[in-house]
Amino acid sequence: MTEPNFAAADTGLLIEKEIRGNALLYHFDGGFSMLNHGALTKIVQEINGAPQRKVVMDLAGIRFMDSMGVGILVTVLKHARSNGIEYTVVSNDVVDQILGVTRLNKVIRLAHSLEEALGT
Repeated sequence: MTEPNFAAADTGLLIEKEIRGNALLYHFDGGFSMLNHGALTKIVQEINGAPQRKVVMDLAGIRFMDSMGVGILVTVLKHARSNGIEYTVVSNDVVDQILGVTRLNKVIRLAHSLEEALGT
């Protein structure tokens, strides 16, 4: 298991948006944190207005996540549940550890590959 290195947190974040059929995908690489609040909030707004019935947040490239990142995942989860949208997070060891500690791994559907998340 990869241990998070908080002393050398990678707070830069690259985001790529993709639409595959009825799925809206966001691929993230870097740090999922308060420093990226503006970009993450914009994504929540995009998801709120999207016609797709499936949202996949690909966090396989995330190397650092703080409480703001966790809050974004919860915000998307609430929106998805209230609007009948299927929501999946593609995880990695760092994300698994954080979601396990917060017990969000019990309420957020996790996948360990994009193919698994899309059901392909």
